[in-house]
Amino acid sequence: MYLVVSMSQVELVEKVKREHIGKWIGLKDNEVVVVSETHDEIYKQLKEKGISDVYVFYSPTEKEKKYGFLF
Repeated sequence: MYLVVSMSQVELVEKVKREHIGKWIGLKDNEVVVVSETHDEIYKQLKEKGISDVYVFYSPTEKEKKYGFLF
């Protein structure tokens, strides 16, 4: 199974990553639904809010980008 992503979606993700550096981000239907400091906390917040089918990703800091294989 392949995920088809449009260029505008990729641009949105990059924009959101620039706005929330060092954070975990939940995106659904092109809208940020949750931002958190930790991976565990973002899933806790999503569960509490009853939100599913969310694209969750991390926005690395400049220091973390040096280890690009992780991101």
